[in-house]
Amino acid sequence: MTENSEKYNPDILLNKLNETEGLDKASVLADLTVAFRAINPEKVIEFGKQGLELLQDTEDKKLESAILLQLSWANQCIGEYHISLEYGFKALNLANETNDDQSKPDALNQIGGAYFRMAKYDKALEYFMKSLRIQENIGNKQGIAGLYINIGIICYRIGDYKKALDYYNQSIQIFEEIDNRNHLDTVYNNAGVIYRELGELDKALEYHTKALEIRDELGKKWRIPHSLSNIGAVLKDMKDYDRSFEYFFRSLTIAEEIGNRPVIATILISLGEISILINHFDEAQEYVTKGLNIANEIDAPALKSECCDVMSTILEQKGDFREALEYQKQFKELSDKIFTEDSSKKYYELQVSYETEKKEKESEIYRLRNIELVKANEKLTKALAEVKTLSGLLPICASCKKIRDDSGYWEQIEEYVSERSNAQFSHGICPECMKKLYPEYK
Repeated sequence: MTENSEKYNPDILLNKLNETEGLDKASVLADLTVAFRAINPEKVIEFGKQGLELLQDTEDKKLESAILLQLSWANQCIGEYHISLEYGFKALNLANETNDDQSKPDALNQIGGAYFRMAKYDKALEYFMKSLRIQENIGNKQGIAGLYINIGIICYRIGDYKKALDYYNQSIQIFEEIDNRNHLDTVYNNAGVIYRELGELDKALEYHTKALEIRDELGKKWRIPHSLSNIGAVLKDMKDYDRSFEYFFRSLTIAEEIGNRPVIATILISLGEISILINHFDEAQEYVTKGLNIANEIDAPALKSECCDVMSTILEQKGDFREALEYQKQFKELSDKIFTEDSSKKYYELQVSYETEKKEKESEIYRLRNIELVKANEKLTKALAEVKTLSGLLPICASCKKIRDDSGYWEQIEEYVSERSNAQFSHGICPECMKKLYPEYK
């Protein structure tokens, strides 16, 4: 067992909780919120609230901030988005008060996540981008990769699949570089969703299977229903309805065990869609009605919109055209609220703003590198100026050994070479010439 896994072992922490008091107990409760993230968000909320109570009369802002962030995340999981926002903004205010650059991007990310689940995509992107800029400034690669996932999801939601895959691929590259499998499952899962939308079903099944394997391996029970549902959706598109039902029911069982209401609603919608395909319209209506009730309870506009669309199809198939039209009207109203023109405009404005800022930073780095390159070139040019070289064919007289220059004049070899290189000559007589010219001195 690693040191980190021991630190966040639920059984060890629960035993420790009974043995501690005061601020130490609050610290254990904070660790428990981390330990139960992959198991049960309801427990995260329970321990988080206890921890905040103990911290009321203390000045441990860092611990308070950590608990607030966990509470924001957990409330998103159970569909309490407004409460999630409340905790997220409290964590952000605390981070601003204490100049905590580590907690601030996390708080911005949680706020963006809550807005995303409320289908306020322009607001979500705004906070994700703010968080991304901070993570880039402090060089937090894991944080950057995580935000690429979140921004990619927004791109997917508004139909920009290519941009979404670009963000996911960048995220995968970073997680592999830092050897972090803990978040790879999310990227694989999201990429699989896009490949399904693009009709690349084998690729989609491959990515969702990878995500499920990692979640099984790491014990991410909270995330397993997502993977099972996504595999079920791909199998539905492959017209393998029996296996599709099997995966959706497995997913529903786990989601109900852990109380993940948004996922339960999503699964019920999917079961309704399959029931339509096999002409079981009464069953389909029953599933979607349950899903719509949950969507209304947790106030999830995107889920309500989807339920209304599927319900309209069911009623149309049953011949109840008046009711079908009413649900289609509700679907359109909800869709118009979610995907407003202003929202899309804001999305593209933020994208352009971020890309421009990124290019400006890259341009500044390029400019500074060019300055260094110019300096290096100046040094090299100066050095080369001091070095003269000879190259090519040299016409030389076979008798006197004079060399013909480029202008056609004949020069002594010493003069020619000296002018065109740094070589200097000292004169002597070789043994052969000594015999020839001065035989008396041989």
